[in-house]
Amino acid sequence: MEAELHRLHVFLASFASEADAVAFTEKQWEPEPGEEASDEEYATWEDRNPSWLMRTELGFTYLDSDFVETIWGDGEGRSGVNWRYLASLLDPDDVAECRGAALSGSNTLIIVHERALGGFDFTFRSTPTMIYCGGFRRHG
Repeated sequence: MEAELHRLHVFLASFASEADAVAFTEKQWEPEPGEEASDEEYATWEDRNPSWLMRTELGFTYLDSDFVETIWGDGEGRSGVNWRYLASLLDPDDVAECRGAALSGSNTLIIVHERALGGFDFTFRSTPTMIYCGGFRRHG
């Protein structure tokens, strides 16, 4: 089990901006209703919040956002995937596998650490927004 805790699930995606990437990969909250809101309006707001597009697309009921990384751009201010960052986490063959899966225009790495699953058993897959590269053992 300890080895599994060092497993990383890697996705590639393309977003117009870092803000768009984060809006997809992180929980989003609508502004909280003011004091004038009724109990029913507040309860409805609570039911809608937070929204989390990535978790919804994956169909997961649980995902701990503390263990999800979003890396937009190549790290040098240009568009493109930050392959150097991925190489700091994975073995060269695993990085090559991800490079092979990358679509033209990919500019975002989404890394889900195994701990994000909270011990639940979920099956990762590509979605309309993200390409799933695979689950890899973190090196080092």
